[in-house]
Amino acid sequence: MTNSNSPFGFQQYQGGAGGAPTFAMSLRRIASGNATAIFQGDPVNPVIGSATGYITQGAAGTTRIDGIFWGCRYVSVAQKRTVWSNYWPGSDANGDVDAYVVDDPNSRFKVMGNSTTFNITGTLSTYTSSPVGQYAQYAIGSGSTSTGISGAYLNTLGTTVTYPFIVTDLITFPPGAPGADPTTAYNWVVVGFNNEWMRTNGAGPTGIS
Repeated sequence: MTNSNSPFGFQQYQGGAGGAPTFAMSLRRIASGNATAIFQGDPVNPVIGSATGYITQGAAGTTRIDGIFWGCRYVSVAQKRTVWSNYWPGSDANGDVDAYVVDDPNSRFKVMGNSTTFNITGTLSTYTSSPVGQYAQYAIGSGSTSTGISGAYLNTLGTTVTYPFIVTDLITFPPGAPGADPTTAYNWVVVGFNNEWMRTNGAGPTGIS
């Protein structure tokens, strides 16, 4: 089966210290006035210039990320009750929003690679180049307001040590499954955190353990 250009954000692949279903998520906060939607599987950044501990949807760059957003709860102004949601829609909260973020520094995620940048060359048994071991940048894409799922994907490989992720593996099984052909565009890879708040030492990342 040919891979399809259908990004889904960063989906939990393997836990670090925590296992399913929580994967050692942390409780963070989104300001009720934050009008930027955040989708399940989106990287999140700290709100720069703020000492409040708030997070917001990630923006590609070399700013540290604070983890992967997995859902939220808030008191809905419209519904007059507590709402649990895959995504923060950008409005409707009475007070701060409780956000659940996967930030275990040893977590692994599966994610779609853009175009052919994340392919191997050759075959699985004799490839001559691979994205594994390289730093990776993402694009935030467009999340779905119907499902609440992220549209983020990887779009750049490089040697920049402050990129937020590092590629640790390729998705190749089961053969013929979506994203499992590493020789064609839009294949899926496994990544770990690189420049993340629990991994950084102030001068750069500490690397994947």
